[in-house]
Amino acid sequence: MREKLNNLYAEMEAVKASTLEYLPDYGYSSKEEIMQLIEEDIRELEEEIKESSFDYFDDELEQERRTLCLSQGLARWC
Repeated sequence: MREKLNNLYAEMEAVKASTLEYLPDYGYSSKEEIMQLIEEDIRELEEEIKESSFDYFDDELEQERRTLCLSQGLARWC
């Protein structure tokens, strides 16, 4: 996903650097429209990356920690 995000940022820079108002690589759509679509894709992908980085909920993580400590004969809290 990170690679796709980097590709979107590179694509955005290429579109911004273009001197044309209508881009032939994008079916002659307007530069502004293409930039908006790429920005939307970037936002969606960043949100997806953010959501996928949290595999545990707080209570699940606490239960895992407690179980790990108990299995090793350690007190959870000092």
